[in-house]
This record gives sequence, structure tokens and C-alpha cells, in this order.
Amino acid sequence: MREFNEFDRPDISLFEVRKSLPCKRQPYWMFLAHCRHVGYSKRESRPARWMARYRTKDKKYRERQLGSADDPAFTYAKAVLAAREWFAKPENRAIAANEYPVGPCENLRVCPIGDIYTIGHALHEYVEWKRISGTRNAFLICLSLINYHIIPTLSHIPLSEFTGAHYRVFAKRVLETPPKRGGRPIGPRRSISQLNSDELRRRKASLNTLVSILRCAVELAWENGHTDNERAWRCLRRVPNVERPRLRFLLRDECRALLAHCREDVHHLILGALYTGCRSLELIRLRVEDVARDGYGVYVGPSKNYKARFVYLPDEGMAYLLQYCRGRRGSEPLFPRKDGKHWPYRHYRHVFRAALDRAGLAKDFTFHGLRHTYASQLVQSGMPLSEVAAQLGHADASTVIKTYGHLAPQIREAEIRYRFSPLDVANVRLAEEQAPKLEKLRRSLHGPDWRSYAVLPDEGSWPRSNFFRGDPELVALCRSAESPPRKKLARGQEPDSSTTA
Repeated sequence: MREFNEFDRPDISLFEVRKSLPCKRQPYWMFLAHCRHVGYSKRESRPARWMARYRTKDKKYRERQLGSADDPAFTYAKAVLAAREWFAKPENRAIAANEYPVGPCENLRVCPIGDIYTIGHALHEYVEWKRISGTRNAFLICLSLINYHIIPTLSHIPLSEFTGAHYRVFAKRVLETPPKRGGRPIGPRRSISQLNSDELRRRKASLNTLVSILRCAVELAWENGHTDNERAWRCLRRVPNVERPRLRFLLRDECRALLAHCREDVHHLILGALYTGCRSLELIRLRVEDVARDGYGVYVGPSKNYKARFVYLPDEGMAYLLQYCRGRRGSEPLFPRKDGKHWPYRHYRHVFRAALDRAGLAKDFTFHGLRHTYASQLVQSGMPLSEVAAQLGHADASTVIKTYGHLAPQIREAEIRYRFSPLDVANVRLAEEQAPKLEKLRRSLHGPDWRSYAVLPDEGSWPRSNFFRGDPELVALCRSAESPPRKKLARGQEPDSSTTA
């Protein structure tokens, strides 16, 4: 009999799956929608039953038996119909929480109507264009940002009346709104003055993304002849921000601990991420036939940027994948679930988090952090950043430099020491005489933990200079949140640690 654990959500619509399920006290539940489930109860010495349940507004569940699951005439489809009839009863609808579809939202949460062309109309046209022009992943992320941040604040404003004052109110609201992370509860709004520099940096990065979306939507409306006013898109300006290096990744011992504490199918998925550096969606879409298809590695089809690439593998990675693919059909998924099917979108996350807990690793580490682990290890080992970018599928090395450049100071140091042409013979001899002393000094400057080596102190998220011409009130508000007031010094007084910002 096939084994199921607490993380499995079997497909109870299939007779073969229901037959193989072990008996247990609680039913096996399957989503019809969020807050609406159909279930299959299989207990010792009792007939199997179809079940239904819904979630109430006070976050509790109401259950009901629908009928015998052993009756061939009472199929899964009829059980679903019976469940929906029960959900639709007035006494149940009055206390039930609102249902919403399983999976990501694929439409705007507003339906713009009327003869006055609003920001909502412009966003609707932009979303429909993005639906056919962008990759699915990029489209869903863009749509989620629009629904969460832009629609509640700006969708009702006529495009011809949109000004910098509207943008200032919108920017302040975005900076003070907590990020939305899946279905987790959303925290309260916090004023800009309550945010630390790293939180403010992340909020400003989100604001800049939203500004780019708004500009594209408004410019598209202008190009389509819905407005002759250029002010709407000219007043949308990005705020200055500083990119922060990626510091969250795993050491090799931590990788081994994670692999030792996860179930088998996720074990292979994690190994694939650590050997290839692929994104989770790319790993899920890989097939057996992609291994060694065009060379010593794995062919990765177009995903985020429409561009396919070939990822070269180390010897151990190549040997592992060839062994793992032996005897399997080329059309099969390379990293399937335990039941042999493709992983549904993001369904691996709860299993991955459970493995993190068992391995004693940071709870906020994500599966995407394995991609950063892969890149960080290559950069630290001295691989040219342009080659790292090619492995990751970036268009150029600029993203790698901004994200992982802080891990390569030793590389730059070694290149300078090796490639600098001798200039003064006397100083060359002096360096040879003091070689042990210089080596000791060089080693003393390297931090004990290479993940934190050469990380610059936090200087806030504003660059030293910029050409930003945004609203002065918004700039002053953000700057005051990052820079505590300086104490005035008497003439001739030297600053100390308590008076420097």
C-alpha cells in the first residue's frame, strides 16, 4: 500500500487513490474553493462516506455527511453537487465566510464603467495587454501588485485629473502599507518614521515597481488616444533607492542538514536547485529529456524572460541526474511528486518549511534562497560574474554584480595582487622581505564568516547623490525616517560616537 503523510493532499476524485488510502480518524479533504471543501471519510469498521465542510465567519468549520462513498451510483461528481447545494442554503450562507478560487487571481478586482476614462480603465487595458505579452509568472506578480496597492487608492480618479498631489498620497500609502505575503494575515499600517532603513528600502523598491507599472498603463492610454494630457505620466517619478546585497543563503553543512531532513521527492527538488541554480518554476517544468540534451548539463526552456538557456553541471550533478533519470521516459517530469505527477504551483512550500524546522534552519529562508546559495557559492569560488549571470539566465552581469558582488572582494584582491605590473624595484624587494607580515595582515582583514565578509555598514537607502525631482515633502519625510537628528556641537568640540549619525 502506498504511504501517505501529513503533508499529502490526495486526489479523492480518483477511485484508485481512494482505494489506496489508509484508514484514519479525520476525513481526507479536497479544495473546491477556499473555505469550501469536499471530503472522503475512511475509518476502521465503518462504511466510507462523502463529506462536506465550509468555514464560518468566526473561523470555525461546519461539517456534514453527504452519503455513502461505497455506492457506485454516488460518484465524486454527485458528491460535489450535493456539497454545493448544502453550501447554498440560506442558513449556511448567512454564517459562511466568503469563498474565493483556489490559485492566483487572474483579473482586476474592479470593473471600470462609465464614460469618464479613469486610472481603472487604463489599468484594465494594461492588464489585458500584459496578459498576452508577458510571461505568466510576471503577469500574475504584476496583477497582484495592482490589486493590492493601486486599485484601492487610484482606480476611481479620472486620468485627465491625475496630478502629483494624487501621486504623493499614493506613494505615502504604499510606503506605510505592510507587504502582502500569500494568504498570511496582513499587519497594521506603520508610519514612515516607524520603519527602519531596511524596511524603508524594501518599501521604496515596491513603490518604484508600482511607478513603472503606472507609467506603462498611463502611457498606453495616451498612445491609444484616451487622453491628450501628458501630465499624468510625467508626474510619476521613481524614488531614489540603494540596492542591498543578498546575504541570506546556506553553507554546505547547512545544505546537507536540509537534505537529510526532507522527504524524498523534495530531496530531489532541492538537489536540483543546488546543482543548477534554477528557479522553482523552471525546476518543476524540467523533463527527463532535458538532461544532457545539448551538452554536459540541463536544457532550461523559456520562463521569466522568454529566453531558453543551457545550464552546465559539475561532475557530481551530472552523475546524479543521469542515475536519477535511468529507466524513465523522456516526457516524464524530471522532479515529480511522490505520485509521479508534476508539482502544482508552490505546493512544495509547506513541505520545504517543515524540512527547515526539522533541520534547525532559519524559518524565513525560502526555496528561492537555494538559487542564491548556488550563485553565492560560485561567486565566492572565483567564477567570473558574467558566467554566473549566464548560468542564472540573466541578460547581463549587472544584476549579479549588485546582488552578489559583495561576496567577491577576495577575487578582486587576488586579481590586483597578481596582475599589477611592478613599478618600483625597491618596493618590490620590500614586499618580498615583508611577505610573512603582509600575509598576516591580509588574513586579519578577512572576516571569520565569509557570508558577512566586506559587507558595508548600513548607510540608509538613499544614494549619496541623485537627480530625483520628486515631491519635496515626500523626500523630507523619508529622509527624516532614516536619519536621526544630529546634535549641535560647540565651536571646537570634537564629535564622538553619540553625536555622529
